[in-house]
Amino acid sequence: MVEHDKNIILSNVFKALSNTTRRLLLLQICQNGPCRVTDLADFYEMSLNAVSKHIKMLEKTGLVNRRVVGRIHWIEANLSQVQQAENWFDHLKSIWELRLDKLDEILNSEDSKMNRLKVNIEKTINAPVEKVFDAWLNPETMAKFMYPLSDMPASDVEINPTLGGSFTIIMHPEGQDLPHKGEYLEIDRPHRLKFTWESDHLITGSTVTLDFKPVNENQTLILLTHVKFRDEETRNDHEGGWTNILDMLNTVGL
Repeated sequence: MVEHDKNIILSNVFKALSNTTRRLLLLQICQNGPCRVTDLADFYEMSLNAVSKHIKMLEKTGLVNRRVVGRIHWIEANLSQVQQAENWFDHLKSIWELRLDKLDEILNSEDSKMNRLKVNIEKTINAPVEKVFDAWLNPETMAKFMYPLSDMPASDVEINPTLGGSFTIIMHPEGQDLPHKGEYLEIDRPHRLKFTWESDHLITGSTVTLDFKPVNENQTLILLTHVKFRDEETRNDHEGGWTNILDMLNTVGL
């Protein structure tokens, strides 16, 4: 019963304030304090009778009270009914915030899942560690090994080999152009190289880290870690691609 009464109050408040003139009248009364109907009517291009009807509607809804002093009728605001509307909007806001929290939870869960998808590959390259490291920052050398399929033609490579610098690698599978771009996040010669890795098949935030460890004077162990994939299939495709790239690097003859 109480809830039913609240709904009636809400309906009446919203109905009364759906009219622009009534909203302006209520605002004027709140700003100026108690007003006479004749004073209120001076602000509008309508008859005193028309303004009086709007006032009666606000009065019926409980948004204003009428106080009679002698022959003068004073109209004053009564915003207690507005509290019902405010409570309703607060409830609506809390529902919306819960939905946003749930969405954030889902997105974080998906992001966590994508972060768990990674490629880890180890490959021993028959060359000194400095030469292996430098091969990843030399566009002519990279063009010779930076393609994921052995029967592909050489890639087009442009590099700005500085911290924060960018690179573009255009691979050519089956006569197509497949661009990959990135930005260098860490250059620690000859120990570590880290960069972003962007393509149409990857999500934002995908990164590749290369750790270089000398096995002896003429051999280097590369530890490649690629993180953040859209799904398992994309991860598996890149695992195969990086494996072939490292195999190709070993044939370049550094």
